[in-house]
Amino acid sequence: MKKILILCGLVFLTACSNPTGKKYNEATMPQDLKEIAESKKWNEQDAGLFAGWVIRAKLKGESLESKTYQSILDDAKKFKAEEDALAEKAKKEMEARKQKMKEALTVTIFAKEYVPSNFDAGRLEDYNLFKYAIQNKSAKEIKAAKISFKIFNSLGEQIGDSYSMDFTDDRIAGNSTFKGDAAFDYNQFSNDDKKIASAKFEDLLFDFDVKKIVYSDGSVLE
Repeated sequence: MKKILILCGLVFLTACSNPTGKKYNEATMPQDLKEIAESKKWNEQDAGLFAGWVIRAKLKGESLESKTYQSILDDAKKFKAEEDALAEKAKKEMEARKQKMKEALTVTIFAKEYVPSNFDAGRLEDYNLFKYAIQNKSAKEIKAAKISFKIFNSLGEQIGDSYSMDFTDDRIAGNSTFKGDAAFDYNQFSNDDKKIASAKFEDLLFDFDVKKIVYSDGSVLE
């Protein structure tokens, strides 16, 4: 019996010596977290996950009073792992979709120019003009494509976002290329528009996203 009592006492002392096993208490949390930090039971990432989970609980009106500090951290870690897994899955699906689209269609911009307004020529607004080409890699005729692109400078910094360049008013025969112009309004108050207008074409990088392809036979790729 004495051995059993001694063992129970050791378990109790171990629990007491581990501050992460304490019940969460908002009033004593600063001191409790100080003890946890001094015990080195948690690292910096653990502390950040815990803080984020506490803020999340407050925003959702959830009580943490019945949980220990460690169980709160465990919940935060589990949620973070689920988030990371979902993000990785979504990333892989997006990459697979983009690869599938690249195999069906290639888009490129091969020139750009800034076109100022000219009332005599009927141009009422300034605009940035991009000359593009779309290569249909399939044997089927394309009648529509939903395309967007982002623009980056030579340092890889994004200076243009969500440019829509949908193709809907023509046809691209199988295994052929279509060339066209895409004009976008120039906003004199937009730093990005100014950077794009003044940049040399060879210093710009374009990232295309083909979201949907509609073929003349009614089939769709997306």
